[in-house]
Amino acid sequence: MNYEFKLPDIGEGLTEGEVVKWHVKVGDVVKENQPLCSVLTDKAEVEIPSPKSGKIAKLFAKPGEKVKVHAPLVEFELGAGASGNGHKEPEEKPAVETKKHAEPKKEAPPKKGPAPAASSGTYEFKLPDIGEGLTEGEVVKWHVKVGDSIKENQPLCSVLTDKAEVEIPSPKSGTIAKLYAQAGDKVKVHAPLVAFNLSGGGAAAKAEPAQDADETVETHRASPARSSKPALEPATTQKAPSKQDVLATPMVRQLAKSLGVALEQVHGSGPQGRVLEADVKNFKGGGASAPSGKANATPAVIKLAAELGVDLSRVQGTGPGGRIAEWDVRKLAPARTPAQPPARRAGDVPRGTVSISPASNASTGEERVPFVGIRRKIAERLHQSVQTCVHVTHMDECDMTALVALRSQLKSEAEKKGVKLTYLPFIIRALLKTLKEFPSFNSSLNDAQGELVIKRYYNIGIAVNAGQGLVVPNIKGADGKDLWGLAADVQSLAEKVRANKIDVPSLQGGTFTITNIGPIGGLFATPIINYPEVAILGLMELKKRPIVDEEGGLVVRDMMNLVLSFDHRVVDGADAASFMNTLIKFLENPRTIL
Repeated sequence: MNYEFKLPDIGEGLTEGEVVKWHVKVGDVVKENQPLCSVLTDKAEVEIPSPKSGKIAKLFAKPGEKVKVHAPLVEFELGAGASGNGHKEPEEKPAVETKKHAEPKKEAPPKKGPAPAASSGTYEFKLPDIGEGLTEGEVVKWHVKVGDSIKENQPLCSVLTDKAEVEIPSPKSGTIAKLYAQAGDKVKVHAPLVAFNLSGGGAAAKAEPAQDADETVETHRASPARSSKPALEPATTQKAPSKQDVLATPMVRQLAKSLGVALEQVHGSGPQGRVLEADVKNFKGGGASAPSGKANATPAVIKLAAELGVDLSRVQGTGPGGRIAEWDVRKLAPARTPAQPPARRAGDVPRGTVSISPASNASTGEERVPFVGIRRKIAERLHQSVQTCVHVTHMDECDMTALVALRSQLKSEAEKKGVKLTYLPFIIRALLKTLKEFPSFNSSLNDAQGELVIKRYYNIGIAVNAGQGLVVPNIKGADGKDLWGLAADVQSLAEKVRANKIDVPSLQGGTFTITNIGPIGGLFATPIINYPEVAILGLMELKKRPIVDEEGGLVVRDMMNLVLSFDHRVVDGADAASFMNTLIKFLENPRTIL
């Protein structure tokens, strides 16, 4: 019996969601509450769990497509392999059963089995599963060519998956007859990759047991090869399994190799005794000694950790299932100090020979990347803002010296309260006092009704970098919180966004937004208004600069440039200048905002 699951309600007032990524594919066996897909709603990704156990019969949308609430999402075949682990294992059981029945035989299989093998001698190898949730890989480079003679486990090609390259080893010895893809082509998991000419029936018979469900192949001689294995060994001989007899994906084999673990000694906890990544790590000693590139993280995060010099075994994952996310790595990345060039006086000419690179061929080509997910949602919102609002940006500078000293004084108290005290809580407090003096900046223009909605509540949005783009959760009722409450909310919202756990209501109902550009650098910027709000405040880099004081002396002060983008339909330039002057007054006298 089939069951059609429709997209459930995913947030108050939301009528549709965009499918960002499928965690299952047709034919997979899933359990109740297992994640089916990630759906994007108003810049937040929500995982949709399975309502039942069964086999996936049909997916009604592709990544990037929008699905209406209560429209069909997935069709299940109920009662089909409900005891599975969520992945299709089509040939695992027959392979085990064939071997089991064949073991008592001591003689070669009947002639009708080997005959087709001798005539065709071909073996088609399909791209195996290359990582959890991955459905395809890009062939980066072939290490072999048609006509090459290769041995079992020799690298065939490098495949790119989520920005990480994985070498695909050969499952057999033989001669390359055909390559089904060129470098740069994408190949679906379980699609043909290589065809072999096998050197005699023995080669195929010997290599066949190495295939697991992740290396399922179609071959004219599959059955004879499986039955011919026992003929090579007496049934009474109990031979320890070899590394190739063990059921494991290529990535797990690669992990075992890097850790120096013999796969045949590891007890597999997966279906039919499959060795999982956790089994290898537990065998090694809980995974604590695993290298940084073999932790619970995507290949892209592993690559990032290597670039930043972060040991993933020391990182606590905040993603789904404890997975290490990009923000977890960046949080532990050591601060990079730019190399200081040798001091030179004005007019000095660098010594040494000047080397000019020879002319080279101009770069050509282009890359096409699917524009989906959070990035596309941001594009839609920004386009709406630019098409609707009349953007103007006012810029000024603020002396933050007193605020820097006050924050330093309060940091120890903040630590006792368990909160991280940044400059943002102070700036929010100053902003709230300013908004109450200039209420039109905390409003929205309703074009349809022809009215300006002045909001007497203050939900202050904080732009947070979520990896794929900025996400803006907001602090509800910010004017009802003290400095410590604001600090706790800023920290909590940022962590939820970076862990992809932010809820839809936290992204809705904002009245004014702050975007902190300072940590990245730059002098000035022109932020785009978070429509339907009327204004957005940008914070630039806080740094020491020489300033001329009122007496004409030169002093060093902690300075920050501020930028205020506003909708000129609602407020004028003079209003913006007065708004900024008032904000700066509060920031330069921070004890007035406590």
